[in-house]
Amino acid sequence: MSQTLPLLEVSGSPTERGQAHGETFKELIRDLVAINFEDMVHGTQGYLAKERVYEIVSTYAGPNRDYAPHLFEEMEGIAEAADVPVEDLLALNGFLELHDYYSDAFLVSGCTSFMVPGSTSGEGALIAQNYDLSSIYAAAAILVKVKNDHAPDALFYTSAGMLGCAGVNDAGIGVVINNLVPSDASGGVLYPFIIRRILESVRIGDAIDAVIAKPRASGMNYVICDENGEIYDLETTARDYEVLCPFDGPMAHSNHYLTDRLKPFERRQWDQRGQSILRWGRATRLLKSCDKRNADALKNMLSDRVNAPVGICRRNEIHNGEVCGQTIAGIVLDPPGRKAWFTRGPTGENEWDEYCVN
Repeated sequence: MSQTLPLLEVSGSPTERGQAHGETFKELIRDLVAINFEDMVHGTQGYLAKERVYEIVSTYAGPNRDYAPHLFEEMEGIAEAADVPVEDLLALNGFLELHDYYSDAFLVSGCTSFMVPGSTSGEGALIAQNYDLSSIYAAAAILVKVKNDHAPDALFYTSAGMLGCAGVNDAGIGVVINNLVPSDASGGVLYPFIIRRILESVRIGDAIDAVIAKPRASGMNYVICDENGEIYDLETTARDYEVLCPFDGPMAHSNHYLTDRLKPFERRQWDQRGQSILRWGRATRLLKSCDKRNADALKNMLSDRVNAPVGICRRNEIHNGEVCGQTIAGIVLDPPGRKAWFTRGPTGENEWDEYCVN
């Protein structure tokens, strides 16, 4: 496997963009769709069999088509070119939301995000995250650059077949995320659709509306930054949200609710929440103790191994008989500078590659 994440540039109509994505990564998509179903069946002792997944996915189709018809068309183009059913691709794009239908442990998944506020003109503002998942997603990690006729061009990290997971656009809008597992999950908009709508925004107010204006399928923590260094952390459930901001200095987030009002929605197993609390606390401490919070400093923080094997950075290891998942990719974004750095995980083991959006 190459250390550098493969980069695909797409343009044209939504269908043309999707077909280019599906054709280029056809084998990766077909393999990941199959493995994704196997992983759900195994991880839920058969509860999330394919028939049950299709039942849940049927509640996603309408809301996502209504929310962003052009992105749904792009997803259909991916499915057509990769020769997989649209329902299977919708299940792949909803893989995190589907976690809400069984009790998932922090040992497998869990991203850590960093927020560094800059000046009020944007200088020095950065956001970053490790994207941690089951190791089955490692081979499918890719970068996509989208050239749009009626929206900003965007560069984002994703898994082959998915619309987008985290990235930045040439209007200076960037986004990273953390998975949350609330108790109110239901039919609604999937987070890859929301990510892409954020990256189609020119103003951060519109990017925030892309998150909170419609019912979501589940909860996610969205960290959004703009060219002026405005950073907003949106903790969401399927139907509610709260806002955190790094007004008093740098902040971190992991995979549990920080706002008191949303804590009752928390559905993670009680004996797994400590892993998220540790990563949030460790990331906060690293940020607070750092004198020069630049991109290189964030790259080092994303490589931190305290509480190994379930730390900010993780390798694909076994702990107490359970797999810990791994850091699939490291992401550092400089939205005001229209720059991004990506590395194939585990962070600290491979080179970081720098990209400019414009």
